[in-house]
Amino acid sequence: PPGCRGIQAAIRPCTSERVHHFRTMKSILITTIIFSQVFAQGEWLPGTAHTLPKGRWEIGLFQPVRWGQSENREISFYKLTSLLMPGVTIKQRWGQPNSWTISTTHSLYYPTPLLKTVAKEGIGGMISPEFEIPHLLSLWNMVLASKPLPQNKILTTKVGFTLAFGGTNLSKESTIDLPLVYHRLAVYYNGWLLRFGSDLNGQIGKKWSYLIDGDYILIPGMKGYFTLEHKGMLSWKKSSTFLISIGYKLIYGLYPDGYPNNNITRFHVIPLLDLQWAVD
Repeated sequence: PPGCRGIQAAIRPCTSERVHHFRTMKSILITTIIFSQVFAQGEWLPGTAHTLPKGRWEIGLFQPVRWGQSENREISFYKLTSLLMPGVTIKQRWGQPNSWTISTTHSLYYPTPLLKTVAKEGIGGMISPEFEIPHLLSLWNMVLASKPLPQNKILTTKVGFTLAFGGTNLSKESTIDLPLVYHRLAVYYNGWLLRFGSDLNGQIGKKWSYLIDGDYILIPGMKGYFTLEHKGMLSWKKSSTFLISIGYKLIYGLYPDGYPNNNITRFHVIPLLDLQWAVD
């Protein structure tokens, strides 16, 4: 009906079949965004400023394909989202002043195919087709600084900014108000966002390691203008070429008014699992 938000207009009236298919599409969309964001770079060191050794390849079920182009540069892309949201990341290590390793990451994403896929009426629709989806690009930039700590730990601090292009005429009524998804796509509506965070990596014996992180994303000008996120991962290294990781993602964020939220904060917990292989 007129006046409904994009996702609301696309799924009403809600028969049981439509609800089922909406939930399926929601799960696919969340999975796509989650695994294009929550796994980071490094030789079994997620989220640090370290890069892969030259010539090393890493690949996982959900995390990106990574390639050590040189001793100081790493290139990665997400095979899971390559068709729906093509993107590539370059990670450059700049030096090690005062025992800190300094790197920057630069990622380019094209989300238009993903948004067009869910912009339809009826079953599977998450955005009303009344909204035109233009060609959109975003450039995600991050500075990472990692420092070794006693007892085989690594502390990493992060600060970054994102710029988006092509969304000048994109209607804010077409947002998808779901955890992780909303705050990753909101940048296309306001043009920029800021991100701050820190990671702690640790070793438990020879085979086990862990990651604890926290991130704050600020999107000025949007009704859902912030999200706080925390991830915990436990990994078992069978060998230098195979790793199993399990964990969780906690999200506490503000969402705009309208279905499925009413301009309130929401708390979500999402389980994580990945298998990783490497070739030197």
